Amino acid sequence: MTTSTPLSERIVNRLAQLGNRRPSRRSFLTTATLAGTALAVNPWDYLTKPQNAYASVCGPGATCDAGWSAMCCSINKGHNTCPPNTFAGGWWKADRSSFCGGAARYYIDCNAKPGHHFHCRCNKSNCDHRYVACNVFRYGQCNTQVKGTTAVVCRQISCRPPWELYPGKCGKSSATDNNTRAHNAPCLTKANTYPRLVTFKEGRAVLHEGQYRKTGQRLVAPNRHTKAYLQSDGDFVIANQDGIVWSTRTSPEARGGRLVMGKDGRLAVVDKSGTVRWRSSNPATTTTSYLRLRNNGQLAIYRGDKVVWHTKTHTP
Repeated sequence: MTTSTPLSERIVNRLAQLGNRRPSRRSFLTTATLAGTALAVNPWDYLTKPQNAYASVCGPGATCDAGWSAMCCSINKGHNTCPPNTFAGGWWKADRSSFCGGAARYYIDCNAKPGHHFHCRCNKSNCDHRYVACNVFRYGQCNTQVKGTTAVVCRQISCRPPWELYPGKCGKSSATDNNTRAHNAPCLTKANTYPRLVTFKEGRAVLHEGQYRKTGQRLVAPNRHTKAYLQSDGDFVIANQDGIVWSTRTSPEARGGRLVMGKDGRLAVVDKSGTVRWRSSNPATTTTSYLRLRNNGQLAIYRGDKVVWHTKTHTP
């Protein structure tokens, strides 16, 4: 093939090399889709080097010796989130990313929590052969309350800014590396890089002292992206686009019971006999209090304008 061969002909030739001699319609469409992704991510290498479209999907710097950290979805069962025993330690961005519609693409380092050890290795689950827990480094714009520098276990990728994904946890101080613009993995999709929020049916967001919720009755945040409800098994839960993200763990003891905002300013789950099976940890008070499900995904108890207790939950 000469350099004068038209691009369209080169694409057809590469598709033919990838396919079977008599491909089915489905296999041809799958191959064409994969090739299209490879062309978008790493066109020069895909057309000029002896590698398949699958390898090209991961973009440049995907080999173990390239020195970059693997994508979290490659090592976290397909989930584009920080794995257990890691935390968002910092971030950078690449501008004008085709993966994010021409906007910035954000790379969030998931560092190992202090005291938790991860074995340094190269990922082999897909073409993303980058490092896992080898680069000891921290940008430091996130979770500044966690001291020290630990290994970057993997990278969470997002088209939403980190300060929106982790409000109050990640700052806006920016670092940019456009060399990482085409870094990718097969498990990164539009669905998990643009977190898709769920909109629930309208409901009340506030529970005042003496009020309660029975099985199936809901609290819904004003923006309708988070809901909280008492399940039939007696467990009171908070749910958002990721499903259930918090619970009182009162199943089955509180089956048939209620969630009560007590006159002592504390939230409780009681069983059918009125026995408390779970209670919020804030001190009792005679000051008027109320419960609110907030737009940020937290269930919070207020005394006046002050939050005295809240769940450690979050909805972007």
